[in-house]
Amino acid sequence: MKRTGTVPRLVPYITQREGEYGGLESELTLSMNAFGAVRLVYQDETPADRGPRGELWARCSQSLNAAGKPTGKPQWRMVNPARQREAMEHLRCQVSFCPAETDQGYIFLAGDAEGASHRAGEPVRTAQPPVCLKHLRPAIELCPHLRKGHIAFRARATSPWGVIGTRYRLTAAGLEPLPADDDDAPVAYGHPQLGWFLASQLIRELRDYEVVNLDDLVRAA
Repeated sequence: MKRTGTVPRLVPYITQREGEYGGLESELTLSMNAFGAVRLVYQDETPADRGPRGELWARCSQSLNAAGKPTGKPQWRMVNPARQREAMEHLRCQVSFCPAETDQGYIFLAGDAEGASHRAGEPVRTAQPPVCLKHLRPAIELCPHLRKGHIAFRARATSPWGVIGTRYRLTAAGLEPLPADDDDAPVAYGHPQLGWFLASQLIRELRDYEVVNLDDLVRAA
C-alpha cells in the first residue's frame, strides 16, 4: 500500500505512536524471594508492572486522546507493549480493539515464513493478536510484514504460552541486556529464567485450529 505524508485514517490499535517512550534501564534492579530465587524488579514497582503469571512487563507510555484512543503519528513496525498485551489477554482485534470472536473461533494472521514453519496438527505460537472479520483486509494492508505474504488460522482453542522479551544478566558493571542477537527471544511461562526477562509482547498458543482462505472469511463478514 502506498504511503503518503498524511496519517492514515485507520491505524492498528497496537501500533506505537510518536511520543510514546519506554522505561529506563536504570529503573530496574534485582530482588530475591523467600525461596532464594532472584528476579528483575522495578525499584518503584506497582502491581500493573507484572502479568498474572509473574512476568515483568516493559513500561511504555501511551498517547491517548480525550476518548482514551491512541493518537499521534504511527511508528510503523513498532508495537506498544501495553496495548499488544491488552489485545492478546482479552482476545480483542489488533486493529480496532473490538471483540474478535467469530461463531467458529478466532482468526489469527501470520506471515508466510511463520506459516510455512508449522506442521499440521502441531500448536501454533504467535505474538499477533486476533483480527475481527471486518478488519482482516485492513490488517494486511497496514502491516508491512503481512503484505509480503500471509496465512490465516481459525482457532477454537487458544491460551497464553509465554512472552517475547529481553533477557538481562548481572555483570561487574551492573544489570545489562544480553547482546542484540539474543534480544526479543521467546520464553515460555514456567521457564526457570523467566524472572530475568523483561516482557514486551504476549505469545498465545493456538490449538484445535485450521488454516482458512482469507477470501472466504472476507465474503462471510
